[in-house]
Amino acid sequence: MRQGILLLALFSMGCMRTPRSPPVPVEDDRSITFPAYADADVVTVQPSQHPVVLEGVLLRALMIATQDFLPPASKETPCQHRPEAQRYQVMRQGDLFFIHISEDPTACGKTYPALDSGAWYAVDKAGRIRRRVLDGMPDAPVEVRTSGGDSERVPAEPGVAPALDSVWNDPSLPWPEALRDGGPGEAPSTGRDAG
Repeated sequence: MRQGILLLALFSMGCMRTPRSPPVPVEDDRSITFPAYADADVVTVQPSQHPVVLEGVLLRALMIATQDFLPPASKETPCQHRPEAQRYQVMRQGDLFFIHISEDPTACGKTYPALDSGAWYAVDKAGRIRRRVLDGMPDAPVEVRTSGGDSERVPAEPGVAPALDSVWNDPSLPWPEALRDGGPGEAPSTGRDAG
């Protein structure tokens, strides 16, 4: 009887699945500056040529950033949103891992990646995301010139690019110079004329 109960308990524990870990809270520590480097400075690791050793804390930081950036994997997940369709650049400075995740278009048979399809992460050794900046979003609050000629920082709602938030929520402000694409030589437009 005891062996039966023990066997049933072991079998039940074997069937239990660990639930998906809750998302890691994202801090926004503006004192953290992401490193700047040229493509020529990046070293591509080729595990087929030499063995590669990854520290456990580095692997955990990569996993945390990847799980935050990409949706949970399923059969319906599009190719460009899968972990194997990304490029990962990692640099360690002290207790912080700086990770840039960007789409690898060749993994899905494309020539070019989607616009602003990556993100920068600063993950500490304890596994906390200390800072996250999506590609295409300003690294700091955008300064907008007011009608008096002064410049002021414009905060944005979470998830909204500060420059766009300031433009759409205050029609008296002109389109920020930094967001103009140059166009074919026409006068800049605020984008509000249509409709």
